[in-house]
Amino acid sequence: MKHVALPEIFDMRFSLSDISTIYQTNAWSVCHHPDGRLYNGFLLFDSGECSIISGGEEIKITSGTLVYLPTGSTHRVVAKERSLHFYRINFIMTDLEDGERIVFSRGPLVITENVPRQIFTLAEQMCSFTLVERGLLKNISHLSELLDFACGSLIKSDRGRIGAAVRYVEEHYTEDIDVDHLASLCYISVAHLFRLFGREVGMSPVKYKNYLRIKKAEELLLDKECSVAEVAELVGFESCPYFSRTFKEISSYSPLEYRRKYL
Repeated sequence: MKHVALPEIFDMRFSLSDISTIYQTNAWSVCHHPDGRLYNGFLLFDSGECSIISGGEEIKITSGTLVYLPTGSTHRVVAKERSLHFYRINFIMTDLEDGERIVFSRGPLVITENVPRQIFTLAEQMCSFTLVERGLLKNISHLSELLDFACGSLIKSDRGRIGAAVRYVEEHYTEDIDVDHLASLCYISVAHLFRLFGREVGMSPVKYKNYLRIKKAEELLLDKECSVAEVAELVGFESCPYFSRTFKEISSYSPLEYRRKYL
């Protein structure tokens, strides 16, 4: 299996096969893939609401959302009401250079929550092409158009290509963060990660981690029961002097000055 960032696929030579599209309604409340999906796929949600649960994380889905699901994904789709309608588009993408299958992420990836009507028309046409003998070439053309739309949506979206790395920092900012791991989450090099992170977030991953720590520390300093040393430890700093220096760099006050000013 080859992991490739979705916006980079058009720099490659690849083939598309086993394309199928169905319009699905949920006669179920839970759909589970315990052994992993056999295909790459897109889910295009027409109406209703659900949650996609994968790796302990829950993604809330509403109508107008396009989600990518990689081969091997062990997610669950959970709907409270049986009023969910969506297009399920399955396909296999293969790298023509080495014959490996291509996937774009480790788990479910939200492409956009604002799919235009013409993409729904595209999916509807793909449903009809799936049912006819000579529909494969038209489906390849339409799927290529859908992939182009998905690539463009990610590139245009705020932090699209580094969303997994940004989310990881936001969820683990109190911990040590390995930039190699962040790069691997996005399937890009460390150098590319730093370029995109700086462009989209305005700072490096480490500086963003410290920024989040200090913003949380500002909240905690308003609690009289917490000492400065305790606040530093709670937000992930092992050294109180380093915490104080970083706090002043970001907030323009020392922790004690901030507490006196706002408490």
